[in-house]
Order: sequence, then structure tokens, then C-alpha cells
Amino acid sequence: MKNSLPIIFVITLFVTLGITLYLINQSEASDEPETWSSFVYTNGYNSGRYKKVDDFEDYPSCRAYSLEKSVENDQAPWECGLRCRFDSSRQGFQCETMENE
Repeated sequence: MKNSLPIIFVITLFVTLGITLYLINQSEASDEPETWSSFVYTNGYNSGRYKKVDDFEDYPSCRAYSLEKSVENDQAPWECGLRCRFDSSRQGFQCETMENE
């Protein structure tokens, strides 16, 4: 009986740790819908000027829009970003991923 008390304590400790890690992981999961944003750089990548349009439901629709606007602006470079948000410390938009294929 003397040896079972430390074993029960260790098992309880590991179970509590496991539950805590699981809950932290669940709270970090994104419940936001997958939205894409189009960035068309009308003066080139290095200018810092772009036209941004949000709320595309998937990459193909963002790509189609970006290609259309790129042609209208003399083959301007473009990108589509997934889940973009404004980062005030960098004074620009940060996206989870950027694609332009």
C-alpha cells in the first residue's frame, strides 16, 4: 500500500499534464474559415504598392481574379494569401501562406 500512493500520484500528474496539453492545442486551433486575399502589385514587388481584395473562398477563384487584374495592369506581379491579417509592428499584411502559380 505504501508503494501505490506515489504511483497513483505520478499517474494523476501525467493524466493532468496530458489533458492540459490537449486543451491548449484545441484552443490554438483556428476556427476561422479559409479565406484568400488577392494582392496585385501594380508598380512591381519592390514598390510596396498593391491592390488588395479579400474574401475569396478558394485559391482558384483568387488566382483567376488576380490574373485578370494582372493583365489589366500590364502583367503586374500578383499573389494570393491565405488567412491574411494586418501586422501593425511590420506595417503590412502577414499571411499564413502566399501562392502565385
